[in-house]
Amino acid sequence: MIASTHYRWGKRRIHVVIRPVTTENFKDLPNFRLFPFSCKYCTYWESREFNDKTKKEDAEETKQKWLTSVGKEFGNCAFIVYVDKTPVGFTLFAPAKYFPTLSKYARIGAPSKDAVFLACLYIARRELWKKGIGKKLLERVISHLRDRGYKAIETFARFRDTQPSEIGDWLGSAEFFLKMHFALKNQKDEIALLRRELKPVVLKQL
Repeated sequence: MIASTHYRWGKRRIHVVIRPVTTENFKDLPNFRLFPFSCKYCTYWESREFNDKTKKEDAEETKQKWLTSVGKEFGNCAFIVYVDKTPVGFTLFAPAKYFPTLSKYARIGAPSKDAVFLACLYIARRELWKKGIGKKLLERVISHLRDRGYKAIETFARFRDTQPSEIGDWLGSAEFFLKMHFALKNQKDEIALLRRELKPVVLKQL
């Protein structure tokens, strides 16, 4: 369940480890100055009550309870990515029924029942953006879901060359997901519903 790799970042060799979120490492969820938007406290997808007036301790408790409850029913639904033992990113995924905030996106379209919904995939350290770490984290999610027999993964994302709407600011880059072999399923203004099939790779016989 733990993915580990070394690779070069300029002249530096860095160690990237991706671990499932557990009760033991929940404390490692990235926590940065933009509370309540830190991964550790953000319950945007998990709770209709999420807002910028939520207390840290309440947000943290809601996040922990959600992860525990969904983990019991669905199995592992989150990963933390570490670079040289420092937590730098987070991803969250589960069937759409576990995310009440999806009702806000009804005008774009509902995620398919045969797909797992990717709620977020975020690298919190800006200096690590565009270094391939987000790609490695997404590849880990895809491998994990494929091994569990799931058919597809879907997510909402925003095209970055457009003016964001109120809900669009929460979303990742549509361009990134398209490069990662997601296909456009539906689109409304700047927001897109994207899908990637999780078919196993079939090696041709020589």
